Amino acid sequence: MGNPKISDKEMLAYLRFRTPEENQVGIFFLVLIIIDFLGFFPYMIGPFSRPFLIAALVPAIVLNLWMIVYVVAPYKLEKAYYLLVGVFSIVSAYLYWLGSEKIIYINLGVEGYAAFIVGLFILILLITFFYFYTRYQSRKGKYTRSKQNRQHRSGFGILVTIVFILGSSQLGNIINTTKVMDLYVILGMLCLLSFFMLIMIGSLHQYRFIHNHLPTVRKLYPDFGKRKKDRKVYHHYSLAVIKEDELTEEEMKTMTDELGEFISFLPVKKVAVDGFDQEGLLDVFPGGGCGPLWIAVMRVNQEHLDEDIKKMVRTKRWKYFFKGIPEEEYEKVEDVVHFDPKEAVLQSGDLSEVRAFLQKKMR
Repeated sequence: MGNPKISDKEMLAYLRFRTPEENQVGIFFLVLIIIDFLGFFPYMIGPFSRPFLIAALVPAIVLNLWMIVYVVAPYKLEKAYYLLVGVFSIVSAYLYWLGSEKIIYINLGVEGYAAFIVGLFILILLITFFYFYTRYQSRKGKYTRSKQNRQHRSGFGILVTIVFILGSSQLGNIINTTKVMDLYVILGMLCLLSFFMLIMIGSLHQYRFIHNHLPTVRKLYPDFGKRKKDRKVYHHYSLAVIKEDELTEEEMKTMTDELGEFISFLPVKKVAVDGFDQEGLLDVFPGGGCGPLWIAVMRVNQEHLDEDIKKMVRTKRWKYFFKGIPEEEYEKVEDVVHFDPKEAVLQSGDLSEVRAFLQKKMR
């Protein structure tokens, strides 16, 4: 049997990759904090229980070893990262469930199998729900179009988080709580952590897509899964589709047929002639003609983009202190760099010429 047919929206949901360096740092701290620190927090509370500790220790050790292997070779194991994140979400939820059971049976002294059976049923139900929920979201194309490593948290939100953590540690001194009340609070927090960690189970779908459609992935990302020293340096490009009025359905279909595989992964801007810096483009291509529909291809200056984003964050962070810097501010900076006519490398009204250029120059 062949691979099942996949929609364009679903494909876009899976073909949004972070760099191996970002994955390397991210998974290291996820395992360190969520598994090693928070995952074993319940076992440091109250009476010691060897069976519960062993049941938590085995999967945690396996996940830590897997994480170390990935951190050592993040480029070569690029595909395995998505499987690792999916398994991480399940293991972390399992550890928090196990910690909840330990508190119920060892700390609170509950007897019988009812609490264990109910807890296990809820865990399996949550894993199943989030597995199919993230699958549904991917099929609907509910993916983040912006860079995944952006931090949109406001300074106010960070401040509130710090106050909450400090206040929680002093709660027992402020309110006359009993040990049983404290245990119920911890039990509730573990349940919430299990809930939030399972959202990351969607990485299993991305891993399955990569495994089943590796030729498609390699077509767009030729170096995917290769060692760092074997990878080439690729430039990134953007397209400005310029026309005096709106694109017709026929023109859109022609563009999609010719450039569809690139349009999905390039910054694309459709502008009227008076909305584009034609003089800047003429400086690069003197005497260049302008037909009814033509395309300018710009090479993106990534260093310039990174610097402009850092500058924007420095100047805007206080203005948006209470709600975080909105995505629109990032997009304004990106548009300036992505569609800078001074970086134009091709101007053409021939779609086949644009396609041939992109096939040659970009991944």
